[in-house]
Amino acid sequence: MRSKKTNFLQAVMMITGILYVLFGLVFYVSPFFFSSVFGVAVPEDWFTQIKYDAVVAPLYFIARGLSALLCAIGAAMVLPLFDPIRYRGLIYFTGIIFPAMSALLLLRNGFLYKHAILIMLGCMFGALLAATAAGLMLTKNEVPTVGE
Repeated sequence: MRSKKTNFLQAVMMITGILYVLFGLVFYVSPFFFSSVFGVAVPEDWFTQIKYDAVVAPLYFIARGLSALLCAIGAAMVLPLFDPIRYRGLIYFTGIIFPAMSALLLLRNGFLYKHAILIMLGCMFGALLAATAAGLMLTKNEVPTVGE
């Protein structure tokens, strides 16, 4: 039987996975819809402008490719739901390292260039980081040692 601490970690992983899949899939399928969700006014001919720009076009398509990666990482967050102790490494990479790097980048640039969307997403990644760190700290004594 799992403890309440492990259940907390599983809940955090489930929420994290759902958010990763949601953000990755929505941006991958329709960057226009993704932008409208956050209130960014995008002109009608924005894609025709982007696809012929030598600098912005590669960045746009790389960002869409990375959104597919985010979706896949979110789907991989199902694994810790079955055994959060066994998949601690996955939890550290997808719940600590990735949100920490993302939160720092988004918050820094959000405050520097005064973009509310970046600040909001940075805060979301920071909250996921804090919740995951709390879950990992709560379950640190449940990790079996070698020989058990």
